This record gives sequence, structure tokens and C-alpha cells, in this order.
Amino acid sequence: AGGPYYPVFTGRRDSIRSYFQEATAEIPGPDDDLNKILHLFSLRGFSPRETVSLIGAHNIGKISCQFIRNRLYDFLGTGQPDPTMSDDFLVEMRVLCGDGNQTSLHGSPAPASAPAPMRSSGMRESTLGMNYYQRLSTSISSGAGFDAHYYQNLLRGRGLLHADQQLMAEEKTAKLVWAYASDCGTAYRTDFARVMLKMSNLGVLSGSQGQVRTNCSLSLNSS
Repeated sequence: AGGPYYPVFTGRRDSIRSYFQEATAEIPGPDDDLNKILHLFSLRGFSPRETVSLIGAHNIGKISCQFIRNRLYDFLGTGQPDPTMSDDFLVEMRVLCGDGNQTSLHGSPAPASAPAPMRSSGMRESTLGMNYYQRLSTSISSGAGFDAHYYQNLLRGRGLLHADQQLMAEEKTAKLVWAYASDCGTAYRTDFARVMLKMSNLGVLSGSQGQVRTNCSLSLNSS
């Protein structure tokens, strides 16, 4: 993907138990607002700048429609789409992830011919989604790899998740988005490498703590 280099330290040991519930509660959700996002990252010692940099990892990969669909018609029970999306992007997202029986732009009835993806099976549903990389205008230099296109899209109201677009909700984070979007990704890549190194040193188990597994997906206590 062409991401920046940062050292990955060895010698870390595996935990003897899973922390799935704790991790779920302490990681921002797709519809969280900016204050909650910054708060959850601050609990691990990350500044707003570091948080904006880490979330930029969303510049590669694909997000499932199940995390997008709530934004398209009845966001947070309002009966309206997420107001942080640009109108043209809302139309695109409804083509790829919408329900044909839902409402059209800003709540009016959808036409019968509104395109809707087929969801005939769980397997099919899991493959539906939108790539984080979006083709930008020819005046913007960007590739499908690890660069500043994520932040450039936020400036245009085209964040895939509500939590993505929330980085533009307040001046303190919007300024960082502008800074990361203003070059070819140099500042972002530098900050991202630094904060990934910091994150890799959280809660490290070493010495007699934890265990060393020969199969990383299976605890030594499992039969």
C-alpha cells in the first residue's frame, strides 16, 4: 500500500485472555461524534493531532455497507440522512449501499427504479461496501495507496463513516485535516509513523507476563 516505515519491535508476549468486550467499548464506533472519539483516544494518551493521524489509516481498505446504511435514510432516528454528507455523495452511497424501499434525498419517497444492491445471502452482504479510496479530480494528485486522499475527501464532505466526517466538525481537528490534505501526504506519513510506534508500546507484555504461543489464534490454555 506504500505506507511509511516505522520499526516493529519483537519480544512481546501474548495475553492469556481475550479483551473483546473492553476493546469494543473503548474503540470509537462508526456513528460516534468528535467529542467521544477524542475522549476515547485520550484515555490511551493520544492528543487530537495523534488521533486525526491514526484515523487516517482509513485511507486504505473497504467498509461494509452495514456500517454505512444507517447514514443514508434515518440517521440516529431523525428520519433524515446524515447532514454531514454532501448531496452528491449521498446519491452515490445509496446506489451502492441503499435500500430501494427507503426514501430518496432528504426524506421524499424513493422512485421505484432506485438502484439497490442484491442481498440474497450473508456472503453477498459481506462483500458489499465502499472502498475508502475514491477517484479525485484530475487536479488532485493522489493514488489508491497510502496518501492524503482520505483527508482530501473529508474536505469535500465525502467521509464514508460519520466518525470519519466528524474530523471536520470542529476547528481544532479540521485544521489538521486541512494540513494533511494540503501536500502529497508527507506530513501525514511522518505523523502516522510516529503515532503507530507510540501505539505499539501500549500495554506491552514482556518477561514472565503473558505467554508465547506457537499458534497466535489459540491460547496455550485452550484444548
